[in-house]
Amino acid sequence: KQVSSKDLFLYQPDTAYRVSGSSTLDKVVSAEDADDDMPAPTGTAGANPVSGVSIYYQLPDSVKKDSALTLEIMDAQGKLVRKFINKKDSLFVSFPGGPSAEPVLNAAAGLNRFVWDLRYPTLPGVPAVFIEGNYEGHRVAPGTYTAHLKWNGQEQTASITVLPDPRINASPADYAQQNTLAIAVEDGVRDIHNSVLRMRKIKKQITDLDDLLQSRPDMANIVGKGKEVIKKINAWEDELVQNKAQSNDDVINYVNKLSADYIFLNGEIDANTPYVTKGQQDRLVELNAIWQKHKTAMNSILQNDVAAYNQLCNAANLQKIIVPVAQP
Repeated sequence: KQVSSKDLFLYQPDTAYRVSGSSTLDKVVSAEDADDDMPAPTGTAGANPVSGVSIYYQLPDSVKKDSALTLEIMDAQGKLVRKFINKKDSLFVSFPGGPSAEPVLNAAAGLNRFVWDLRYPTLPGVPAVFIEGNYEGHRVAPGTYTAHLKWNGQEQTASITVLPDPRINASPADYAQQNTLAIAVEDGVRDIHNSVLRMRKIKKQITDLDDLLQSRPDMANIVGKGKEVIKKINAWEDELVQNKAQSNDDVINYVNKLSADYIFLNGEIDANTPYVTKGQQDRLVELNAIWQKHKTAMNSILQNDVAAYNQLCNAANLQKIIVPVAQP
């Protein structure tokens, strides 16, 4: 009652516990889809508390539908853990065996609710590579986090306390080690998938240009070189992702590739009990060594094959291939 309807306000969230499980209250329905964003249990089922932390915030009456709203979760060292906005990612592609879209903030006037699942960002996928695994980011370690809500030049902050499951006998060092290893594994997945997407953009540019030049006998050398580059990129990609898999059972027919091995390892590490094994650590070292070999091969394709293709295009006044900037 003390908060004016004209103000942006972020309420202090309750203490959260890092536990396994889920709740019907984890899902937040957009204001456009329902008057009440908290779906009621059906039949005789009850509702567990949210498996993350409920974040309540008020937006002023003056808020517009297209207003930019941002929620940033920072750790105790001031590092960004997760960022949410009120706009859907226009570049997101949904496909079987791929990641889910990132949750979207409600930006309606009045009281809004959002649930942070206590996880790091969702990992990127590669359309339409089916991976039998989980793209969710790992659970955060117990500790103190800060929520920053930003709208129209205004900012509100609130502290979030995440406590460990009291039934688990583990030290802060155990949780820190788990967090460090999970970040390293997810960095590997992100690096591989973003590299594949980057090389696919190059391949599409070559394919599009070659299609235009097919009827030009004087451009046969460019078309031929383009096919060579595409063949190299395809062979490189096939070592990283399994393009033949279409369902869970396809793992029987088609062997998992490198990024699926990373995702499997991430699933093993992201347990509620934070005990990192030597086998997990050794496996990450093995996977990183394999990825570095393929990363070197990618750089060779870019510096030699793509560069040579561009030189042919330059000589024919066809500067068409642009290498996309590597994603962090």
